[in-house]
Amino acid sequence: MDKVKVTVSIDDAHIEQIDEVTEQLKAAGLDVEQTLTTLGIVTGSVASDSMSSLSEVTGVDSVEVDRTITLPPPGSDVQ
Repeated sequence: MDKVKVTVSIDDAHIEQIDEVTEQLKAAGLDVEQTLTTLGIVTGSVASDSMSSLSEVTGVDSVEVDRTITLPPPGSDVQ
C-alpha cells in the first residue's frame, strides 16, 4: 500500500483537545510526524486507502494531501 503525506487541520472547537484528536488520528492509521498545537495542525502519513477514515475523526476540519513542487536550480536554462 502506498503512503501519502497529509496535513490535518483541527477545527476551532477541538484545538484545546488536540492531543486527544491526535491519538484518535493515530488509531485511524495516521503516522504522526508533527503536531503544531498552536496552529491546530497535525502532519503525517497514512495508507492511501485509509485516508477517508481520518476525515471521520471528531475534531478534524480537513485533510489535505501534501504536494511536492521542485524547481530547477538557479542558473539553469528555463524549460
